[in-house]
Order: sequence, then C-alpha cells, then structure tokens
Amino acid sequence: LIEALDSKLFKTLSEPVRQEIIRSLLNNGRSDISAISESLPQDRSVISRHLNLMNDAGLLIAEKDGRHMYYEINAAAFIKKKECCP
Repeated sequence: LIEALDSKLFKTLSEPVRQEIIRSLLNNGRSDISAISESLPQDRSVISRHLNLMNDAGLLIAEKDGRHMYYEINAAAFIKKKECCP
C-alpha cells in the first residue's frame, strides 16, 4: 500500500491545479487545452505543462487530431492502482 501511495500517479494528483484538470475532464470528457483552460484561472502555458506531466505519469491519454491535442482520463491507470490495494 505504501508503495502505491508513493507512486508517480498519486504524487502527480497531489497538485490542486491538476485536480481541477481531472475534474474538468470528468465533467466534459475528451477536451483540448482551449476547453480545459476556459474553466481554470491559470495561463494556458501553465495548464499545458500540467497536462504534459499528467500524461507522462499515465493519468491522461493524449491524442493529436490535426493541429489540436486532445486529452482524456486514462481510466485504466486508476483501475490498476485501485486493484493493487484492496
């Protein structure tokens, strides 16, 4: 359990801005940075850095469509962590 709680996934989730990004994606589903940044007070460049960190940690799935990058929650990552520690 301690190892799971120390994981990169949970460390990444400890940042309040990233929690807001998760909430936005839960409420709106797959979104690009324009849609995500509408509900957050931070600059788009700050949100972009958070999205990249979350993607690197496996929290998000990023998919490029033309000139837009779309993000969605990687549900499998959350399920895997939940299953590790009954």
